[in-house]
Order: sequence, then C-alpha cells, then structure tokens
Amino acid sequence: MDKYRQKVIETYNKLILTALPERDPRLHEIKLDKIFVKLRIAVENSFRATRYLEPDFDKNDLKKVKVLRQREEKVETKPMTTAEALQKHRYLIITGSPGSGKTTLLRWLAVTFADQRQSENLGEAFTEETVPIFLELRRFSERFHDLAKNHPATFDLAEEISTFVGDDSRFDGVHSDWMRQTLAQQPCLLLLDGLDEIADQMTRQRLLEAVEAFVQIPTYAKVSCLLTTRPHGFQNVSLGAKFQKTEVQAFTPDDIAAFIRHWYATAYAEEYQAEASELITAIKAQERVTELATNPLLCTIIAIIYRNNRVLPNRRVELYLECCKTLLDTWERNKTEIAAQSPLIAGVDWQTKLELLMPIAYRFHEQEQKLALPEGEVVKLLAAALDELNLMQGSEAEQEARRFIAAIRDRSGILQGRGDGTLEFSHRTFQEYLAARYIAKQADPVYIDFVMKHLHEAWWREVHLLVIGHLGSGSDTAEKAEKLMLTILPVYKKPNLLLLPYKRFNLGKFFPRLQWQRRIAWHTMREFELVAQGYADCTAPAKTKRLSQNLSEFMFKRVLKWQYNPFYSEQTNFLITTAAKQNLPRDTVVAIFLQGLSAKDRWMRHAAAYKLGQLDQASEKVIDALLKALLDKDEAVRHSAAKSLDQLDQASKDEFMRCAAAKSLGQLGPNHKVIDALLKALLDKDEELQCTAAESLGKLGQASEKVIDALLKALLDKDEELQCTAAESLGKLGQASEKVIDAL
Repeated sequence: MDKYRQKVIETYNKLILTALPERDPRLHEIKLDKIFVKLRIAVENSFRATRYLEPDFDKNDLKKVKVLRQREEKVETKPMTTAEALQKHRYLIITGSPGSGKTTLLRWLAVTFADQRQSENLGEAFTEETVPIFLELRRFSERFHDLAKNHPATFDLAEEISTFVGDDSRFDGVHSDWMRQTLAQQPCLLLLDGLDEIADQMTRQRLLEAVEAFVQIPTYAKVSCLLTTRPHGFQNVSLGAKFQKTEVQAFTPDDIAAFIRHWYATAYAEEYQAEASELITAIKAQERVTELATNPLLCTIIAIIYRNNRVLPNRRVELYLECCKTLLDTWERNKTEIAAQSPLIAGVDWQTKLELLMPIAYRFHEQEQKLALPEGEVVKLLAAALDELNLMQGSEAEQEARRFIAAIRDRSGILQGRGDGTLEFSHRTFQEYLAARYIAKQADPVYIDFVMKHLHEAWWREVHLLVIGHLGSGSDTAEKAEKLMLTILPVYKKPNLLLLPYKRFNLGKFFPRLQWQRRIAWHTMREFELVAQGYADCTAPAKTKRLSQNLSEFMFKRVLKWQYNPFYSEQTNFLITTAAKQNLPRDTVVAIFLQGLSAKDRWMRHAAAYKLGQLDQASEKVIDALLKALLDKDEAVRHSAAKSLDQLDQASKDEFMRCAAAKSLGQLGPNHKVIDALLKALLDKDEELQCTAAESLGKLGQASEKVIDALLKALLDKDEELQCTAAESLGKLGQASEKVIDAL
C-alpha cells in the first residue's frame, strides 16, 4: 500500500507546464500541491416543469395545429467547495470548459489522498484512509473502443482498471491482483479523467454503462467515483441517477488576482509581487482579457507570457499563438546543439515549424477513437509537409522528419512520447489550435468544406471556433471568416412540415431525418450560437456590415416570433444577452430589447429593461418604453426600468432624454409624460414606489391641480410614510390653496 501511495505522489504531484510557453526549466520542478488554487464547483439541482408549446405553422394553413404538451427540465445550480460536494455526493460528474482545471483538480485529489492529507486539505469530515486511483481515459480509448465494438455485454470496469494499473510502467511493482483486492475491500476514490477524450459517442456510452454497472455492485460499495468531461462530451449520452452533475466554476476577479499573486510568489519570487500587481491591473483594464483569465489554463498562459514578454493578448487565438511561438522559439537559443540533431530545423524560423506541425495536428484530430499515433505515421506526415513546403523531398525528407520528431519531443513539449512507440500532443487544446490553423490555411471553398463536414460534432466544436477566430484576426483573412460564418448561419431553416402532420399524412417516412434535424436546429440555435461565439472572437475587419446585419436580422426575427411563447423563453433570453455582448448595430439591439419589454415572460421583461439601461441609448422611444415599464405588474421589472432610467439620466444631456427612474424623475423639469408616469406610480400597490413617486412630484415644482389633488389623496392613505412624503411634497410645491391648508 505504501509503495502504491508513493507512486501516485511521484506520478501526479507535478505542475504540468508541458506545452506552455515557459522558458524557465526550474518551474517544471514545482510540486502541484504548492501551486494549486482550490476550485469551486456548482452542483446542479434539476426539477421538471410542464409547459405548453404551440408549434410554428404557416398562417396560410387552413388547419390549425393542436397544442402539444412539452415536458421541460429546469436546472438550478448551487456553488460549493469541492470538499462540500464530495461530502454530500459519492458519485460526481464534473464538467468544465477546456482548461478550466478539471484534470488538475483530480490530480490534486489523488495526491492529497495518497499523502493522507485529506483532513488538512478538505476538512475534518475526511478522516478515513482512502486509496486514490487516477485514470486518464484517453489511455484507455483504444481498449474501450475495441470492447464496445466486439463485446455486446457491458464490460467489467474493475477488471479493466486492475489490468491497466498492473501493466502501467509508472506503477512498477504494483500488481493487478493487489488492485482487484483493494477495489473490493478498501475505501477507494476512483478518478476518471477526460470522458470527452473518447471521441466516439458509442464508446463513451458503453463506458458510462460500465461505470454505472460498477457502482451498482455491492462488492465495490466502498468506492467513490468522480468523472470529468467537457460539456459537449456529455451530450447525447447518459449516466445513472446515482451520479450528481456538477460544473467547475470560472475564476472570479478575486480568484484571478489571488491566482496571479500565488503564481508569482511560488513560481518566481516574492520580489516580483509588484509585477503581479501590474498584471492584475492590466487584466482588469481590458474586458476581453478578464473574460479569458477566468479560465485557469488561459490565466496561467497570460501570467507566463506577461512575465516573459510583457505582452497581454486579449483573444484566445493570440494566446495560443504566443504560446506556440515561445515554445518553438526556445530552439533558437541553442542552434549549435540543434544543428547537430536536425540541421534543417536549426535553420528555419518558428513560423515554418508551426506550418510543419499543422497537418500533423489535423491528422491527430481526425482519429476520433484515439489521441495518439504511431511515431512512424507521424514521420510520414511530417515528411509530406516538408515536401509540400519545398524544404526536402524523398528519403531525405523522411530522415529529417525523424530528427525533427526527436527534437520536438525532447525540447519543445508540444509533442510527447507515450513510451509505447506512439506520440501525442501534450495538451489537446494545442492540437485543436494547430488543426484549426490547418483548416484556415486551405483555399476557398475547401476550408468551408472541412468545417461543414463536422459542423455539429462535439469533438470539433473548439476547432471550428478557433478557425473562425484565426480567420477573423486580420484584414487579409477577414473575408474568409465572413464567408464561413455566413455559410454556417443559415444551414438549417425552419422545418417545412410539422410533427403532427407527419403522423396524420404518413409523410415522416419520406424525410424524417431532415425534418428532425431542422426541428432540433430551429429550437437549439446551434448554428447561431457557434457563429455568435466566433464573431465575438474576431477583430473589427471581420465584423463586416453584412455579417452584423445577418446576425441582427436573425435575432430580431427570432425574438419577434418567440417572445410570447414560454417554451422559447431560454432561447429568447440567450438572444437578448448575445445582442448586448456582440457589439452589433445599436438600433437592432435596442429594437430587440424593446420587443423584450412587451414579452409575456416576466424574466424576459426584466432582462430587457435592465439591458436597455446598459446601452446608454436615451432615445425618446427607449425612454417612453421604460416609463411604461415603471408600471409593470412585476416588481423586478419595475425596479430594472427604474435603474435603467437612472443610468440614462446620467448619460444624456437633453433635459427630456435625461429622464431618470421614479427615484430621480423629480430632478427633471416639468414634462407631461414624466408627470403622468409619476401620477400612475402614485396609485401603484407597491408602497415603496408610491412614496418615491410622491417625493419626485414634490421635486418637479409643477403645482398643477392634477398633482395637488393626487398628493392630497395620498395624505389620506393608511401608510404613514406615504402620508409624510405627500405632506413634504405639498410643502415644497408652495401652492397655498384653501384645500391644501385644510388638508395639512
């Protein structure tokens, strides 16, 4: 047991800087438990709600489609620490975006339990000695694929785990029999990392079935299990109810600052804390960089690049480029040594090295059942790349390719050997980035064909986003980026036929696949979501008027169509949020939000009222809509409208356009629209709003008979605060009529 625990610590208590742009070799000696910043996760609680969906139909249809009942699952999340989640749930699915820290979290847990420091790191509730078993699922990928393909029955996960650990050279001396006994007899923590790295969906589902069967067996009742995956790796697959779904939470601004200070103190020295503070300030000053830094991997890259080069890229593709550039550029510092190993490579710049790696990365990513390729196959791919770049041909190219592989494997850290004659990219993110560069390099329209071939496959999603981001980086490729996004956006249009007529007229058998794809796409907006995310990562030249107009029209038509249908409330809110983020034409965005103010769904009205205040668009139409929203039946909507009016008041110079919320309307000069709004607010059921309206009427200085009568009526209200406020306002108006004197 002690030998196994020590092997776990030796294997996993390492800070993984491979494939990161760090030139200081000392950092590779940092222990993981010295640098790890504990992550928070959100536990999802699901409940079912019934809604009624009236499907879309052509207004010219003579027959109206019946209303369908639609059961919809709602999800709420509750943030908690990892310790709290482990204490409450023995079986967890941990989802998170690329680089969110899922693998680091599992490695840290493995080291913590192997070193028997769980009470120290997680709390007093964790006193039991537990054996951690950490498994990188990508190492199982081929084995699982063969099992799923050739064995119809659910395979024995315990047997596979025991055999794999017994054969793993990193755990020399740990026998499979011991592992079997440990699983059956000892409390264990099974850490399964990277479900999404098993690209084949059938294999993923078969693995999950094996996991579910494993946790049901009484023999393994003492085993807890954590499974990590990217969100898209858990789509269209399922796992039993025993597993609680969670999500790694992004860094907050405070987390970012704490991480950077901790990184500088541990990785460099305390003397660099002033530089750490400079970096924190620089990140906060740039909204796009702040968004990137909420991801632990990207935050690490930002810190390393800033330490090395004093640059602060604000887009993902720029970060990855800087990362690759720094890694490949390290070769340039010792050309004599490199020349002895690979004469050609010593003479080319980092851009050429990058060009040589791109087709290899694309080939790797095409292998959906595995993330590694035999070294001989990689050599052939590299030889072909050397030939294509006119650097070397024939047998000489293959010889040079072997030297190149040896050099890159030993020095750059982008490619690494597995010890079994195969090679893999040390981090999948960089495989995706280089594959995206390869696609973007293709001629028109080949690059579009490459994307459309795998458009909605989860395995390719990050690649496609990076293709758009790379093409949208400069004016020379902006046209290609625009063309790609305009090709993706309208792939699926509204379904031609409805679900019920299929059954009635038996038409479904002729083209069910097309219609179901259309319906799914219509409901989920897959194309729009992909294009919107890509658009956000593009620079100004790629955000052309034509593209912006297409996105705007798409959102405007969908909001108009969906705003009164509760089934689409989430999609509509997504459109409204997207409109605010993507820097689309303001007129269109304002029109979308104004439509949102008249929606049936109160949360949509609330969101629209709030967003209008953030636009600083104090037009008469916006002011009128927000004044009307002050009288909304929902309190949250009224308060959002008030807050937005207050924000617009501070942003505009024109007296009427400077309309503020009910709280500050009294600061404006007399205006019949403002007065009418306040008089109506004075009759509202909300006592706080009544008092605010009474106070604002006094500030206006408009002592009309209508205002005086309304305030006199408020004097008779049962609410003492409203009475006092009305009296003060009457005093300010200074209208010494007999009626006022008698009332006071």
